[in-house]
Amino acid sequence: MDIRERTITLIRNTDKAVLGSSLLQKAKIFCWETGLGPVINALPAVFGQQAVLYFPGRSGKYSLSCFETEGRLLMAAAPKETEKLKTLLLQSPGVEVWLKDGWFSGTARLLTEEEQGDALQNIPDEQFFGIAGSSLSKRSLKEFTLLEVTRNAPCTGSSGPGSRSWIWPLAALLLLFSKKKK
Repeated sequence: MDIRERTITLIRNTDKAVLGSSLLQKAKIFCWETGLGPVINALPAVFGQQAVLYFPGRSGKYSLSCFETEGRLLMAAAPKETEKLKTLLLQSPGVEVWLKDGWFSGTARLLTEEEQGDALQNIPDEQFFGIAGSSLSKRSLKEFTLLEVTRNAPCTGSSGPGSRSWIWPLAALLLLFSKKKK
């Protein structure tokens, strides 16, 4: 096996281990909570667009790949997240979505297989995962479950994206006052 094949194998194995990990999910959600959500979405053509799907009043924040077309917000849930999302959506379809351009409440639903097939007919994998994400992943978008979120109303308040942004001034103060005395 030459170096190119080894590199591709390493990237694919890393992709399996890292992209689906809950640690990466938590890191992405932490970025959104500290106000860095737009940074995650700085290059959507390369890395895809990320959003947080939040179930208020219930345990559940999920960082999902998303794509908006013709007023429809479609979100791609990995196979291991699908069962938990189905359970949460059966309890109540009311969600909040954190996007780089705002935060809103909405109603989510899982697309049927037929609707998902129709939706995916005109959307290439790059629209959800970006050029880098779709080339690194062996998984096709067809393996994911699509959710459609209908916007209800914009949200405001202190419990959305950026709710922990106070951490940055605190970190700056700690760095400022932690100079070593000689």
